[in-house]
Formats: sequence, C-alpha cells, structure tokens
Amino acid sequence: MKSYSLLVIVLLLLTLGCKKELNTYPTSIEPNNLFLQKMTNYQRVTTIDGNVTKVGCNVTKLQSGEIYQICVPANWNGELILYAHGYVSPFLPLALPVEAAAYVPLFTSLGYAFATTSYSENGLAIQSGVDNMLNLRKKFIEEFGKPSKIYLTGGSEGGVVTTLAIERHPEFFSGGLPLCSHCGNFQKQIDYNGDFRVLFDYFFPGVLPGNVVNIPDQLIANWQTEYVPAILKAIRSNPAATLKVLNTAHAAYIPGNDSSMAVTTIGVLRYDVFATRDAIKKFGGQPYENINKIYFGSGSIWEDIKLNKRVKRFSADKTALRTIARYYETSGNIQLPLVSAHTTLDPIVPFWHLPLYEFKTILRGTNSLFTGIPVKAFGHCAFTEAEIVQGFGLLVQKVKGQTPPITKKLVDLSSTTNGKIIQSVGN
Repeated sequence: MKSYSLLVIVLLLLTLGCKKELNTYPTSIEPNNLFLQKMTNYQRVTTIDGNVTKVGCNVTKLQSGEIYQICVPANWNGELILYAHGYVSPFLPLALPVEAAAYVPLFTSLGYAFATTSYSENGLAIQSGVDNMLNLRKKFIEEFGKPSKIYLTGGSEGGVVTTLAIERHPEFFSGGLPLCSHCGNFQKQIDYNGDFRVLFDYFFPGVLPGNVVNIPDQLIANWQTEYVPAILKAIRSNPAATLKVLNTAHAAYIPGNDSSMAVTTIGVLRYDVFATRDAIKKFGGQPYENINKIYFGSGSIWEDIKLNKRVKRFSADKTALRTIARYYETSGNIQLPLVSAHTTLDPIVPFWHLPLYEFKTILRGTNSLFTGIPVKAFGHCAFTEAEIVQGFGLLVQKVKGQTPPITKKLVDLSSTTNGKIIQSVGN
C-alpha cells in the first residue's frame, strides 16, 4: 500500500512504538478539560511524543436498545471519527463493537474524538445503520459542538453503511474510509453467498439440513457444536470435492493451504445459515436466484455440464430484487473523498467489489474523488494496523488537499509492521 504524508508517519510511529494504556482512571481524578467533565469514565493513552493524556468516554443506552459510545481526548484536535461496525448475527443482543477497544486508544491518542454505535438492530442493518450514524453525529454535535472535520469509516457491512451515507448525505461528512465492503454490487454478493451453499450441497450432499433458502432451526441452534465439525470432517475427507466447491464458487483461498480452505468454507456457509431468514424478512422476499447461472471451474468440461444439469435451482422474489436495487446498491455518485481498502483474497466479501465500485465512479464522473487500495492478503478485513492508519492518513490528505511526496522513511517503517488489528465483522 502506498503512503503519502507526515500525518501517516505519525500514525505509523504510534502503531509501531507506542504502548497504548487502557487503565481506567479512578473516579477521584478530576478531568482537566471542559469536554472531559461531561464524561462518566476515563482512560489514558500515550501520545506519539510520549506524554500520557486523558480520554473521557460516555456510553449511553437509548430506549430503543441502541448503545452509543463517545470518547474525547483532553487534547482534542476538533475533528471526529465515526465508526460503523460490521455484520452481527440477528440472534445476538445489541452491543458495542468489540474492536472499539482498539480504535479508541489508536485514534484518540492522535487527538481525534471517536464515536460508535451498536446500531438499533442486528443482522442486515444497512438502512438503519445509515440513520444510526446520522443520529450519532447529531448526538455528538449536541454535546460537544460541531467538529471541524467528520470522517466516517467502517468494515464489511459497516463499509456499505459508510459508502451509502457518503453518497446520500455528503453535507454531513468530510470523507469516508470503507474497508472490505460489498460496495461493488450488493445483488452479486447475495448470489455469491447463495451459490456457495448450493455448490456445497451438490458436492457434499446431506452434510447440512435444509437448503440455501430454507434454514432449519436445528442448523442454527447446533451450528457450532454439530455442523461446523461435520463440515470440517467432510472437506478434509474429500479435498478434491472441496477444491471443486471453491473453484466453481470462485471463492478465495490459498492453494495448498488446507486451513485457508476451511476458513473460506466455514465463513461463507455461516452467513447463509445466520443471515438468510433475516435478509428475507427485510428484503420482503427471497433474494437469491441461480435459474440462468452457468457454473464452471470443476476441472472438467464434462463435470461442469453435469453440475449445471443437476444442481438445484432457485428463483428470487421480484419484491426482494427491487428492494435491493433501490435501497442497497451503491451508485458511485460521490461528492466527497472516499478511500476504500480491500484484501485481494477476501473469502467472505470478494475483492471484485473494489474494481466494480471504481467502475461506478468512472461512469458517474467522480473517479477523481475515489481511491481504491488493494492489499495483498488472505482473509476478510485482514489488515495490519499500519495499513488501516495509512488508509486513514490518505483520506485526511485528500480531504485537506495535501499532496506531499512519498518518503523513504515511511516506506521503511511500513515494511517492518506485521501486526494485525482484529475487526469484528460478523458474529
């Protein structure tokens, strides 16, 4: 990933050499900042110059069940980062994203305020997520005043929330950083997930009950204890069939790496199991269709022919297709800088979303505002801390119109960083 400014050097130094302390201050400590006086709990973080600064955080639960977290450092620079989290199973209770524990010290130590929300619902929460982020922005301004810059970021489903919010409400933000998101073609993502389940059932019949659009209660209830082990046993006992599933679904994996094949298989099937019912309800119908789909990649033209003749076929409800086209597809019509990063071997949200979204911006004539960053790695949102902060640094530069040259020092620093930051993009 390329890097461009002194700001990013500062961010990288923070990531590489500064220990972030998360010790909560005793309640007897008096905040020394007007903003901190509004907070209910305090942390301390170590800044790039080695000083320890206070960070005050409020956690608020609304009557709807939605939970806000707002954090402001004592040395607040007047700018705000809003974070939209990724997909969470509709069977889990509302909660703040666990990755906020890493992002709060990372960004507040640089002087940024940081705010996030649980959303008002789990599962498919893109439309409500956009509204929730707008409300979180409003809540922050009511309490602390309007920031000079407001950056919106998020991973996976949160990346779609970020992109749609930037497209639909440019007057409320300064720029966006969507990560590993299905912004290129939402319907194509639905079909990718569905195809994988259909192909798995074809090559491994009887391992999972139900089908791609009919998810039995027993599959949901016993997924981790019974069916994940069954899937692993099946793919390990028949690696040839496993490769056929992956190749005909055009899913990412590392050739010769059994672990990556298992990660891909379990990861994609899991979304079919836990997301299908919720998606059908919110789309107003069943959204998956493969009536005219031609599958290929089994390794033999004759086997491809047999596959296409015998694989189960499904037809989508027209209402669901219209809902997706109207409310969930991005347009590429952006008026603000948008920097998007995606791993090249993402098994859950395929990399092709990145060039597809860029093509949308070309058609709209907004390509100058978009920067796509391919990251050579396997995994969903498998970014290093350095890659995340470099992407954010580039966004800040584009928002502020800065274009300094690349420095050798920054490249050297970037090459030495290999620690991963864990993002919660699905439960």
